[in-house]
Amino acid sequence: MILLTSAAASLSIFLFALWYLRSRNQAEVRVRSLGEQQRIVVQQHASFSERVAFPMVEGMVRTLMNVLPTSMVGRARKWLVAAGDTMPVTQFFTVVLLTSTLIPAAYLVLVIIATSGRPSALAIMPAVALAVLGLVVPFMFLRRAAKNRQTKIWKAMPNALDLMTTCVEAGLSLDFALQRVAERYKGPLSDEIQRSLREMALGKTRRESLVDMAERIGLPDFMTFVNSIVQAETLGTSVGQVLRVQAQQMRLRRRQRAEQIARQAPVKMVFPLVLFLMPSLFIVTIGPVMLNVIDTFKNH
Repeated sequence: MILLTSAAASLSIFLFALWYLRSRNQAEVRVRSLGEQQRIVVQQHASFSERVAFPMVEGMVRTLMNVLPTSMVGRARKWLVAAGDTMPVTQFFTVVLLTSTLIPAAYLVLVIIATSGRPSALAIMPAVALAVLGLVVPFMFLRRAAKNRQTKIWKAMPNALDLMTTCVEAGLSLDFALQRVAERYKGPLSDEIQRSLREMALGKTRRESLVDMAERIGLPDFMTFVNSIVQAETLGTSVGQVLRVQAQQMRLRRRQRAEQIARQAPVKMVFPLVLFLMPSLFIVTIGPVMLNVIDTFKNH
């Protein structure tokens, strides 16, 4: 048991070191892999970590991705895109592999040291829970990052639509209106618009670029806005009028959502009130009465 625990701890620390070195040298590896001749040079003069260690870690990550449910992997890809493509999916699952192995291994090492090499089965059991937490917690943080980014985009959309409406009604094209919005409002929405404009400059059609942007953001309201713009261009209707209607609908939905959250507040306040406020209230109001009743029974 001691040998297995030591081996697991060593392997976890080794994987963490490899992941850290790989993240630092990732840009260099990409530059070296641009040309066929450079790839040959890298293969001839590659170090041990590049020839053996990194492929081994990638193989373990691929195995983890194959073992996990397909829906979980697909959900992670979707959340990574919604979070702004902060890292590749393989790098995210490398973090998942490290957290699910390094934390339990560190706990087992501490248990072994504390018990002088004779841990009980009850002391080892929390390592399983730590492994599960190490597997789930990165997904929770990723989902929260994606939700926070979507919330920022959703809050910035009404003002952005107002500016786009003003620009289009002033005579600018939709592309220039999007450019004005990207210059005026800094944040995730500006980043997505600039990415969409770059794609259009590289040859992608406006419809494909807008649809791809809506799929990356993952907001139903934004998808409705993009569908309205595409339909207006297809039917030849006024884009400015469509933008004005969409801005009004966006503000209406935002107000309705605020009202919905306000209606949910009393329900959410019930449990804190019952758990924390009501016991204190009972002690303050009924406590003196109960003390008087107890004194009365003692005197009689």
